[in-house]
Amino acid sequence: MKVDVRIAENCGFFKGSAANYIQQPLNVEANYRNMRLRLNNSHVTQTEEKEVREGRVEVSFDNGLTWGTICATNWSFREANVICHQLNLGYAASTAQTLIYGDSKRYPWKMVGPVCQGTEASLIECSREERYPKFCNLNNNKVAVVRCDEKSPDLVLNIAHIRKSIHLVTKRLSALKCAMEEKCLSRDAYEIQTSPPEAERKLLRFTTTAENVGTADFFPYADYKSWQWHQCHNHYHSMEEFATFDIYDMHYKKQAEGHKASFCLEDTGCRRGVSRRHSCGNKTQGISVGCWDTYSAFIDCQWVDVTRLIPHAFYVLRIVINPGCRIGEISYENNVVECLLYYTGDQWTTFALSCVNASSKLQIDFWSKFKADLGIE
Repeated sequence: MKVDVRIAENCGFFKGSAANYIQQPLNVEANYRNMRLRLNNSHVTQTEEKEVREGRVEVSFDNGLTWGTICATNWSFREANVICHQLNLGYAASTAQTLIYGDSKRYPWKMVGPVCQGTEASLIECSREERYPKFCNLNNNKVAVVRCDEKSPDLVLNIAHIRKSIHLVTKRLSALKCAMEEKCLSRDAYEIQTSPPEAERKLLRFTTTAENVGTADFFPYADYKSWQWHQCHNHYHSMEEFATFDIYDMHYKKQAEGHKASFCLEDTGCRRGVSRRHSCGNKTQGISVGCWDTYSAFIDCQWVDVTRLIPHAFYVLRIVINPGCRIGEISYENNVVECLLYYTGDQWTTFALSCVNASSKLQIDFWSKFKADLGIE
């Protein structure tokens, strides 16, 4: 099984070469087919009747006679969601590899290197790392833990807003002081700061709307005491990285330096009957269930700096919200949108042909057909 590199980049499956994306199915080994699963937060043997929603993840391959823990290179919300779903405990509210519920000396690892996309019905449907994880060695005593909750947020990007709003503008550096302060331009823009103020940048602008269609409010992962005050825009940024904007060529090589957007989360609009509860201030940020946060195309940093992009060519604009999966969601399949662009370098003739959910089979079929029509291998 080969994991889509773009999905892996989204939630940080690995920090290595592309070869590490090749996975082996867990269910190829006979004993894995008899796998049993539970959470345990006690330091004694857990009884079968006790429901536990938080604790170390334990697996058994001998019908419950012996149990062991899990170690992986990157234990993420994707794996944790599969655990909670399999145990009928809802969704992952937090996840880590830690010593809080015991260590691997007292509770030895029984499974090493599971990798999930988060859509699997059970852990047996996941894959495992091709090579033994270097993280799981004698110097590491940590074990995988999960906390499950019946409710969870679920963000979805509004595809229509993105496609309709995409446009190219040219701005002088002198008008981008706040944007430069927040690192919203390509690296070469900072190399020419000493250039005349009339030096210009080409910016591909677009609107992003993230709606919470889940069952719980979406909150920043950091405590409000660590939120950053931005003097230029006069508000707190509660998330260092809420969204990423990147442009790739048709061979999926990054061509425009990606921007990591720090957002001030708030309810800019809500469905009928739902009241706005979160605002762009200190202690109050978030996105309520049934509400959305819109960053319009005219706002600072709602762009990709395409000044050095080669004109008269097709490109893919990729937008990801909650890119590192730092916050648990019901699904991450609706967090990514890709748009097919034709870039000319001119604001009147640069446009988006189509935008699709980048996690869907429709998206895979769409790009495959388009590349075939263009003769791109």
